Amino acid sequence: MTVRASASLLALLFTLAGCGVVRDVTGADSAAPAGPSHADELRGAAEALDQGPYSFQFRTPTTIGAGAVDGSDGWLRIRVVGGDVGKARVTFEVLRRDGRHLVRSNPLTGDRWTRLDMSRVDPARRPALERFGDPAHARDLLAGASAVERDGERRYRGTLDLSRAVDPETSRLVDAEHLAALTAEQARAVPFEATADAGQRLLGLRFTLPAAGGRPEQPSEISYSQHGFEPDLSAPFAGKLEPAPATVYDFVNS
Repeated sequence: MTVRASASLLALLFTLAGCGVVRDVTGADSAAPAGPSHADELRGAAEALDQGPYSFQFRTPTTIGAGAVDGSDGWLRIRVVGGDVGKARVTFEVLRRDGRHLVRSNPLTGDRWTRLDMSRVDPARRPALERFGDPAHARDLLAGASAVERDGERRYRGTLDLSRAVDPETSRLVDAEHLAALTAEQARAVPFEATADAGQRLLGLRFTLPAAGGRPEQPSEISYSQHGFEPDLSAPFAGKLEPAPATVYDFVNS
């Protein structure tokens, strides 16, 4: 199980400039400036998540998570219930600065900051600790957005072509085994809904993996809030810290 993520709810908005070609009565083409497509609007809203801190909440059929992240300053907090940790509640925080990683976890470190040795982290798991940002990887998922329509002022509907998405299994919202069970046709047409705010920032994303391989439909969703809030990034980088215990590496490498 990888680590990521604290709190809130979803909603998306954008303005659409005119697009298409206008013909005059003589038959001459007069091209109007083409605005971004609805899919491009959504991708821009997801990219805006990398521009500052925000809180998030996510839910899948097996896991509930909440947290906060600041990709630019290297900060992540996540609380997870379910998944590989069963009914246990685990709080996991990571601070990164100048190539160093500090970890604090309740109950894994007794809620004390400890030093994380990245060489002991499975290379497949390192991106979760090195690429701070959206735990859903909405920008990557929306790379395959198609047939996108606006449903009201700030809502969008369409399909995700997961065969075009960038590493969709790295998203906390996508079960890798369920994804592998989808037919090619199913993977190209996963229904989704999304919302954005007036500042063109993603507020929510919801989609449902269709039933496949004996598995029922898998709805998943994430919401984003508190865009631009000021998190407490203080940490004892200059202090003397104990190394992270083995239980931390067991957790991040599982």
